[in-house]
Amino acid sequence: MGAANNMSSTQDIENLSDIIEVSAFKVGKEEYLIDLLRVREIIRPIPVTPVRQGPAFIEGVIDLRGVIIPIIDLRKRFRLPAEETVDTRYIIAVVNGRSIGFIVDEATDILRIPRSAIREAPHILSGDKAPYFLGVCNFKGRLLTLLNVKKIVSSGASPEELSALETAMEAMA
Repeated sequence: MGAANNMSSTQDIENLSDIIEVSAFKVGKEEYLIDLLRVREIIRPIPVTPVRQGPAFIEGVIDLRGVIIPIIDLRKRFRLPAEETVDTRYIIAVVNGRSIGFIVDEATDILRIPRSAIREAPHILSGDKAPYFLGVCNFKGRLLTLLNVKKIVSSGASPEELSALETAMEAMA
């Protein structure tokens, strides 16, 4: 009986590794996902200090309990018109060992999705055409896009713009 219980526990652990927890949010009419392991917290908007000569998609930086965090406006990144609503949130995530904030229209859910449900991004949404997307998922009738947050942060910004952002963050620390 003990061996049967151990086998069941082992299968449960293996089944858990087949599940990914993600934070779901909206930007425009589309719903996106990022790995929950990256998310530190989700907060209401607070004042943003602009950064001169930074990438256009960087809204600026915030001081969150003594930590200076750059804020990326995903509407700007995805070339959507500006809009802020009562549901707008900042998702504070860890990217390349640093905290980064993402402005989203609405934080919708924390989901547990089978890894097998995530499919490679269609050809028109992959590679150089849309480097921000890792995959897509149809989960409980919702079409969700898994984002590549590393590419969102680095893609399309010149070295000078990224350097200006780093300098601003260091100056405010």
